[in-house]
Amino acid sequence: MTTYKGIEIEPRLRPLIRHMAHVEEYREMLQRLQAVWDNLALLGQLSGIATDMNSTRQAFSDLTATLLDNLGMETRRKVVLEMKSRAQVAVDILVRNLFERTADIGFLAIDEELRRFARAALAGSADDAARNAIVARFRAYVEKYSVYHDIVLLAPDGRILARLDQGQQQTHSRDPLVDEALRTTAPYVEHFRVTDLQPGSSPALTYAYRIEDGDGGGPLGVLCLCFRFEDETAGIFAHLLRADDWYLVSLLDAQGRCIASSDPQQLPVCARADTVLDADCRIVRLGGREYLAVSTATRGYQGYMGPGWLGHVMVPIEHAFDRDGNDRLGGLPAATLEGVMRSPTLFSAALQRIPEHADRIQRELNRSVWNGAVRQSKGGSTLNGTFSKVLLGEIANTGVQTRDVFARSIGQLHETVVSSILGDCEFQAALAIDIMDRNLYERANDCRWWALNPVFREGLAQEAPAAHELARMSESLAQINALYTVYDKLVVFDRRARVVAVSAPAHGHLLGRTLGEDWARRTLGVEDPRHYVVSPFEPSPLYDGRPTYIYAAPIAAPGEGRVVGGIAIVFDAEPQFRAMLGDAVAHDEPGATAPFAVFADRKGTVIASSRADIAAGSAIGVDDALLALEPGAAHSSIVVRDGSYHAVGARMSSGYREYKGPDDPYRNPVAALVFVPLGAEARVDIAPAAFADRIRTAHRHHADDAVQALEVATFYIGDEWFGIACRDVVEAVGIESITGVPGMPGHVRGVMMFHGSPVPVFDLAHDLRAARPIDAASYRQIVIVRAPDDSVFGILTHALAETPEIPLNQLDPIANLFPGHGVMAESVVRPDPAQGRDGILVILSVPRIRERLLHAAEPARAAALTLAADGRRIAAR
Repeated sequence: MTTYKGIEIEPRLRPLIRHMAHVEEYREMLQRLQAVWDNLALLGQLSGIATDMNSTRQAFSDLTATLLDNLGMETRRKVVLEMKSRAQVAVDILVRNLFERTADIGFLAIDEELRRFARAALAGSADDAARNAIVARFRAYVEKYSVYHDIVLLAPDGRILARLDQGQQQTHSRDPLVDEALRTTAPYVEHFRVTDLQPGSSPALTYAYRIEDGDGGGPLGVLCLCFRFEDETAGIFAHLLRADDWYLVSLLDAQGRCIASSDPQQLPVCARADTVLDADCRIVRLGGREYLAVSTATRGYQGYMGPGWLGHVMVPIEHAFDRDGNDRLGGLPAATLEGVMRSPTLFSAALQRIPEHADRIQRELNRSVWNGAVRQSKGGSTLNGTFSKVLLGEIANTGVQTRDVFARSIGQLHETVVSSILGDCEFQAALAIDIMDRNLYERANDCRWWALNPVFREGLAQEAPAAHELARMSESLAQINALYTVYDKLVVFDRRARVVAVSAPAHGHLLGRTLGEDWARRTLGVEDPRHYVVSPFEPSPLYDGRPTYIYAAPIAAPGEGRVVGGIAIVFDAEPQFRAMLGDAVAHDEPGATAPFAVFADRKGTVIASSRADIAAGSAIGVDDALLALEPGAAHSSIVVRDGSYHAVGARMSSGYREYKGPDDPYRNPVAALVFVPLGAEARVDIAPAAFADRIRTAHRHHADDAVQALEVATFYIGDEWFGIACRDVVEAVGIESITGVPGMPGHVRGVMMFHGSPVPVFDLAHDLRAARPIDAASYRQIVIVRAPDDSVFGILTHALAETPEIPLNQLDPIANLFPGHGVMAESVVRPDPAQGRDGILVILSVPRIRERLLHAAEPARAAALTLAADGRRIAAR
């Protein structure tokens, strides 16, 4: 531990806490109150009020340190978690995208039309028309896969045979990438650096592979795909940041050099940044300014770890803790929020002990003040009785102020924890739906591009394709499926929707089958080659009766727009969606306590779940507000599921690039929902503050000397306000040491030792006939009273209250109200809002209580005396 302005805190907080405005605010308030406690303790010693303030002062001091340390650490944890999440998403989303690019280069490098052109170009027989046709094919490819801005085809000696970007004038490349692509044994070559393929530009991300002669000859050339790196990273950063964010998101290479930045003015590309891989966060300096920084390595995707880049997030240290995020709690029912705040699984043991410790200190303080006031009423030996009473009042008021500050700060602490979880749920839901949209974007592109395969087009253009042509179609499908493993199977069907080719012999039973589904009919009716068809998410015979999406595109005859069939790609939905959701909520805890995620439609029907017991097609059962979101909108809430509170964050699909964009007629609202268990549901009664000591000294009435008055020590049993004349009160004590006595009536709780003697303890709840049920388990104080015969007994109470002086002319004797009835009360005091008395105060009679309960008190005293004689220790009940 280290010290900050007199407070013991975690060393990790030392450089950060001064930037946490709300923590600083509470520290200043509590330390001002600590100074007041110091003064009151000194005045108490001088006045002789016999109220020891030192232990209370030290207890509040210790609790202040514990509270501020926890509040600071939770604030730090919340911000670091948010920063690490953004850094992780930045690098992981990009790596997922690049994984698809590694498959693209492998597939396009075996394109039959590219082979024909490369073969002709090397032989010197390729004319401008052939070159223009290849450029048109490149353009058609990029229209679908818009993540690329250029495609270059080179001869083995580096000559540029064709390229999409006609604005580039160079005719030859000396980039070592060409030779590497010709020689590599890997399935692709990937480089991010300056290249002469993009002269005058910044570092470019290029994927390359050789084009081989399909007849077993040598390499025909090298194909390069140039990725829209700056465009893609700008989109990722925009998705991660809000208009009011101070976060700076970037990608760093293995040497810590910035390769992409959301704010190039603060962190320019090519500038070096301090990576943070050996700690959860660190303060770094850049350009003369301090930042809080985090770094994360990618988790990879299907074994692909990308180019070795890091996600990196920084925030100016003075703005790191600006946003509290507690506005997420505004719409939650009070009972739900209170139930969550009490969850033993959500908050650490240290956090749970803080309010309990604060309540105990406050009870002890109030009891000390209450007892001091009782002693003063009996004419104690203090030098100045009036001063002592005022001092006791100030002590009580300071205790109330301290308790209120603790209550607010503990509430802030709890809200920080819960709002952090809700924010994380929203963020994880956004990640899950973004992964889905990006993945399905590729599926929409794949079906349209593969529909342009000349093998399919030429074969289906014939009225009755020959057996060898059908075999070539199946062979092409098998090659595609081997590269793109996200598909369960691929099929080609003719103009009558009859399956003529499949991607594996195991699917041969489908050959000759007519597809009667609506999506097949619609595919054959598509006229615009930019469009595609997607089946509803429903069980399909092409997926063994399981639900999935099938993406399909029409196949047109070569040289004309006549549709001669279609290609259907069957998405392997079950494992792929589960993997997407699992990546979004990656967690170490298995079982029911672990977070889980769901894809669902607007009706709440489950599309996929990361939990095996939530099946596709079942109903998720959440509020409509979580499913009726606009595209791209997010929402979070707390719901009860299976008897437990769950934080849930939702994000509605909004598409990616052209997919579900303005020019795409396809619409399919899907929400990602992320659930985090918060603990078992609790029954919470949101009622006025339950049984807190209510010593309202600020409104205490002091009778004039000329007016006779009765000083009354008051307390609460349940919600009812009672009092006993101070002359009959000995003192109040804690409830820790009561021993039950077998065979006693219900109103005899047991006996306790008081100053070495046993006394009976009574529960008056039954005899008082309160308007509302009284919770016998929540008693906190025992008021010890003395009867006229000097017998002593205790009364269980829930809370202590003030000790006012009541003018005798304001007392209404009970005998006047209920003549002839043996009640335990002797008088009532009418409400007097001007003096702070909002309810009726009932003055109890100690003799009448003693008389009414006499038959139970004597056996209880006898039992207690026996226990004392035996030397048995009175144990806490």
